[in-house]
Amino acid sequence: MRFIRRPSFHVTAAIAAFGLVACPAFAQDTKPDAPKPSPEVAKQLQDAQNFFSQGEGRARDAKYREALESFNQAIQMNPTWGSPYVSRGAVRSKLGDHLGALQDFDQAATLNPTDAMIYAHRGSARFSLGDTAAALNDLDQAITLNPNLAAAYVNRGYIRTQTQNWDSAIADFDQALRAEPKFVPALVNRGFAKLQKGDRQSALNDLNEAIKIQPNSAEALIARGAINYEIGESEAAIADFSQAIRIKPTAAEAFYNRAQVNAKLGYLEAAEADLTQMAKLTPDRASVFHQRGKIRAALENIEGAAADYNQALKLDPNFAEAIKSRGDLRATAGDKQGAIADYSQAVQMQPSFAGALSQRAVVRSQLGDRAGATQDLTAAISADSNNPALYEERGMARIESGDLQGAIDDFTQAIRLDSSRANAFYQRAILMGGLGDLQSAIADLQRASDLYLQKGDAEGYRNTLSELNQL
Repeated sequence: MRFIRRPSFHVTAAIAAFGLVACPAFAQDTKPDAPKPSPEVAKQLQDAQNFFSQGEGRARDAKYREALESFNQAIQMNPTWGSPYVSRGAVRSKLGDHLGALQDFDQAATLNPTDAMIYAHRGSARFSLGDTAAALNDLDQAITLNPNLAAAYVNRGYIRTQTQNWDSAIADFDQALRAEPKFVPALVNRGFAKLQKGDRQSALNDLNEAIKIQPNSAEALIARGAINYEIGESEAAIADFSQAIRIKPTAAEAFYNRAQVNAKLGYLEAAEADLTQMAKLTPDRASVFHQRGKIRAALENIEGAAADYNQALKLDPNFAEAIKSRGDLRATAGDKQGAIADYSQAVQMQPSFAGALSQRAVVRSQLGDRAGATQDLTAAISADSNNPALYEERGMARIESGDLQGAIDDFTQAIRLDSSRANAFYQRAILMGGLGDLQSAIADLQRASDLYLQKGDAEGYRNTLSELNQL
């Protein structure tokens, strides 16, 4: 969500069905014609069932490590029973052990090769390990074995959203909803995909329906909050994120998104508090410290901002945005050489980093290096040729270096890209007047005065009227 410079809104609404819903408990498979086991074997099988049921209960209560131990015991008691492998694999996925989960699903598939649920789970594990092609193959197999397995369609659709294949993803979510019309993960994911396609109202309808069915779905509330934010309903967005947090206090993205909206509304202290909470939940995420640093810089907490930028860089030494932000902080504090060093480091990492180039140009100009400033702005324009502000900045640099025609050309291009840039009209008018083209100068000043008035810039309006009176 972003306001000192707005970062990307974390709309993590697309969710995979497996790993988010509890793995169903499977009854122990028995064959009708199987011989009756001996009392000793029967007791062992019953113990396996008991451990399995215990593990399922612990998994539902999110006690994953305890559940893992229960499934281990069940497998030890009955190593040819497939269900504990499936459930242990699901728990291992929850704990981040996707390779271990894959091994469990492989074993389960060997024991029961026609169980669609196993392939659906394995597809999710393979996707988590980065093997998208194999993941899709498994999900295709799950759907072939059970065409009504809604979660498999959702997971396949989810994977397709990661490659921005929105239409195919929506088709999968549609199919999931035909199989289970009230399947909330399908509604949430379809809403997310529709949002990415720009169909906000339809996305909002899906999420409203998901919340109606499952009022305690934090994911649905986060997604709806993102839509409310995009359509300008900031207070409604905050309400959705806040409700998601009440339901799921560990919903890190809800804190992040609420921070962005709060920052946009000017509630910087609230934004800082949300990002502080997110930093506790995700202490290894460099972007969180970077964002909090920007908020703290806006609050003039220079020491706190510097600490955050340094922490972000400790977590990710190649985080060019954080290096650039630290340079901004140093420039504000008067440490121009330190700022240039940071901007240069950021540009070295990302040679087309227009923001770092343009800010280095500002500092170089302040130090009297007009040629260096112009050179930086030219490089920034090459990286971001549709940014009118860069042309306007280079125009100002060219005035200082005496390249008046080059400055006029830059102001003209800035106006061509954005006809509401009052300063570009004003500066071009001054130059045109100096060259004797009074008609063009008057026209530009009149346009500049109108724009300054529209923007409520009293000083700009007065300066423009003063120039007009002198012509």
